[in-house]
Amino acid sequence: MKIYTYYQDINFSTQNELIDLWKTSWSRQGYEPIVLNLQDAKKHSYFDTLNIEMRRIFKVITKKEIGDYGMSCWLRWLSYAAQKEEKFYVSDYDAINVNFPVAEPNDKLHLMDNACPFLASGTPKQFENLCKAFVNVSNERIETLKQQTDHYHDQEFFQYNFMPQYNDSAIKFRNEHGILMTRNRHQFGGYIYPVENKILAGPNIGYIQNEKYKVSHVSHENIEILQEKYAQYKKQDASQLRIDLIKNLLGI
Repeated sequence: MKIYTYYQDINFSTQNELIDLWKTSWSRQGYEPIVLNLQDAKKHSYFDTLNIEMRRIFKVITKKEIGDYGMSCWLRWLSYAAQKEEKFYVSDYDAINVNFPVAEPNDKLHLMDNACPFLASGTPKQFENLCKAFVNVSNERIETLKQQTDHYHDQEFFQYNFMPQYNDSAIKFRNEHGILMTRNRHQFGGYIYPVENKILAGPNIGYIQNEKYKVSHVSHENIEILQEKYAQYKKQDASQLRIDLIKNLLGI
């Protein structure tokens, strides 16, 4: 079973080492991890439309020009749409597989942590349709979106268009676009808490032992929280701290 991630060099430090750890975590569980890039997205016939439209939409909503990181959030989905395999997983490269052996993906395009798109599955056609929805849904709701947010990457797209608390038609939109959104923080998306040697599944769930968790999201936010909470982490370089904590999680 393949799992893809997307990498575009935008001057973040330690990214290559982080990607290597991502590969290690998934290959250990029987997956074939593959890294895509901007050239993969450019292979798709929808590239010019997505590139032009999402730049325009971002500017209308935020009154700012979108940066390279912001565009990479949109274009990564098109790189997945350019693949030939029929059903595979995709993730951020800080989605660390702790104990998620190969499993058959859902038949629908599946976002596995609600509006947070750190882990998903689908087919190339489903990802292509998602990219078209980025443009069509955003344009359809652009006046409302201008009132709701001053930031608009893919996570905000899912949040403000497909979550019921922000859009009364969210469930209808999900059904129309064939998108399944679930959240099971007992298994997917929790933050590592090395002091407790556990993963924090959520404020209303609590900690879960590392070996009982499936995929942890070791994000920038995870590291920021640790540095705010624990004195021993405050002065450490955040990027290197993330690498060290992932290695500890994987026993490397």
